Amino acid sequence: MSFLDKLRETQNRNNSRVCVGLDPDPEKLPVCFKTIQDSLLEFGMRIVDATAKYACIFKPNQAFWAHVGAEDELAELIHYIYDRFGLPVILDAKRGDIGNTARFYAKEAFERYGADACTINAYLGTDTLEPWFGSGNDKAIFVLCHTTNPGAGEFQEQLLEYNRRPLFVELAKAATDRGLVNSQEHPETAITVGLVMAATFPEQLVALHDVIPDATPLLIPGIGKQKGELESTLKNAQRYPFVINSSGAIIHASRGSDFAAVAAQKAKALRDQINEALASLAA
Repeated sequence: MSFLDKLRETQNRNNSRVCVGLDPDPEKLPVCFKTIQDSLLEFGMRIVDATAKYACIFKPNQAFWAHVGAEDELAELIHYIYDRFGLPVILDAKRGDIGNTARFYAKEAFERYGADACTINAYLGTDTLEPWFGSGNDKAIFVLCHTTNPGAGEFQEQLLEYNRRPLFVELAKAATDRGLVNSQEHPETAITVGLVMAATFPEQLVALHDVIPDATPLLIPGIGKQKGELESTLKNAQRYPFVINSSGAIIHASRGSDFAAVAAQKAKALRDQINEALASLAA
């Protein structure tokens, strides 16, 4: 099953566009957890158990696990998500390199961790994508396009002299064009190319409408603690197979013994809010 088919199946199954970010901050873990490394896996599993029926995909940020040497625990959690719930996983690693280094990053994401997708920084150039392209059509990469940080526009919105396009639009077009060529040349092994587009800058989604295919999956962070605009984002993203990511606003909503139940409430509330807004837009 292709990555897009897998994503659509889980979106339909759970009636959800929610991506739950698994980014456990040791300083915000529930007080019932005494040690950091040993507690991350249990915390992650309990969050997954509580939120899986309201999500279509999960996205662990590798840095939140690797900084305490919990890479094996992260791999175990990803396999747990598959075995228990059959939901896809995006490894949020923001890899950006070329040649053999990128090739081994791809092996790390898809073989060591067993993720379905990985976030990629392609501002080095589209040759950063090449080593990922033969990973299989059940895999995907999400290319950083317009990010959530306040300084994103410092470089990403700079206009190119030769065509007056913002840099992030040029990157979006180049990445999806290269992905399309690869899928035509190698249909059985071609990876899906998606984009990361921030909800904190929803108006920038409009700039993509004429340059990328409607089948391009979008990973949209910035809802929740980063105060992204949900309704404007949905209006501009609804033509694409998108997912809305929320991390800390869900998984760290409570530090009490009710943390999993509160996380479930937050995930359900976001799912329902998205669905109500989409229904209103369709009316």
